[in-house]
Amino acid sequence: MRRLERLSLMSFNRSFPFYYRYVDDICMVVTPSDIDALLQAFNSFHPRLQFTIEIGGDKLEFLDVTIFKLNSKLIFDWYRKPSLSDRFLNFNSNHPVSQKKGTIYSLVDRAFILSDYSFHTKNLIFGINILLENDYPLPFIFNTVNQRIKQLLRYHLYSIHNSTKNLNDVQPSSWLTVPFIPHHTERFKRFSNNDVRASFHSPNKMGKYRKVQKDSLSKNSKNNVVYKISCENCDATYVGQASRQLKSRISEHRNHIRHNASTRSVITEHRLQHGHEFQWDNVEIFDEEPCY
Repeated sequence: MRRLERLSLMSFNRSFPFYYRYVDDICMVVTPSDIDALLQAFNSFHPRLQFTIEIGGDKLEFLDVTIFKLNSKLIFDWYRKPSLSDRFLNFNSNHPVSQKKGTIYSLVDRAFILSDYSFHTKNLIFGINILLENDYPLPFIFNTVNQRIKQLLRYHLYSIHNSTKNLNDVQPSSWLTVPFIPHHTERFKRFSNNDVRASFHSPNKMGKYRKVQKDSLSKNSKNNVVYKISCENCDATYVGQASRQLKSRISEHRNHIRHNASTRSVITEHRLQHGHEFQWDNVEIFDEEPCY
């Protein structure tokens, strides 16, 4: 993507008020007369890399924000997709309190950091309603929200007073990660300090009790394999590859012998010359690939 955007923008030979990209999502300002030429410059890089374009009027959605054009200025609001399910970590789930606070922190951060101050009240009410739907008690919500707002204010003041501080001077903390067992492992929190901090993970995963993959295929139903067929009467072996299912390739080998095909394989020649039989039910797979 870096090479694509560099070459495309160089060939376009224009300057832009701003240009931002996250992976393959791009947001930029360009004059209306240059929109088609810009899209053509990006799509001409490779025929299999084709971009679509969305032209914003007074607003445009980009990642998690909505960008509004208001009085020749740009203001931002927290954008939520229509498919948002409002399902977050439930308060009654078997998780540490710190993770439940983290859920509230993330909503508070989105409500305040991603949006202009004029949207703060609306976004905060929206986040509180989501938490109530996920069984969070109202006192717990308000206490945690107040804690996070105070932290954000402290971070903001700290960044202002320490904007010139060298980040290399800040020593990272070590983390002690332990399985979460209610009323027991949370006691590790009292050992937390500036050098060592405690965190938890859930020891029980649903993956242990339900299958998330497809049923495994039988050996003969696999494709894109390298296989070996051994002779029953001597040390001769045949190694081949098959893009189709292995049982289809084995059937071809057996049919060649049975019908004495004009195009003879090594297996057919060995069978006709020595009268030996092969271990058709014991074919060994050396390796398999997802793509032939």
